[in-house]
Amino acid sequence: MAQAICLGELLIDFVPTVTGTGLTDAPAFVKAPGGAPGNVAVGLARLGIESTFMGKVGDDAFGHFLADTLTQAGVDVDPLRFSSEARTALAFVSLRADGER
Repeated sequence: MAQAICLGELLIDFVPTVTGTGLTDAPAFVKAPGGAPGNVAVGLARLGIESTFMGKVGDDAFGHFLADTLTQAGVDVDPLRFSSEARTALAFVSLRADGER
């Protein structure tokens, strides 16, 4: 039985390779797992707390990447659902010169 169940969004953040530029000026982006509930589930697992993630992602390459990422971090994703009717959410992130969002 999980000690923590995290429920909510799981998405892909596209983070610019340089800081301090606007989204239109960024030369490139790298994909990163995102979504606060997913991040919390991974953080808890790293602390040795059994965690489970519940949510829905698209039945697409990004959704499966996220599921694999959580699984590799030790998070139980058995309740995670894949939808063929929706795509996994994507977010483009801008970073200030100090690296903050």
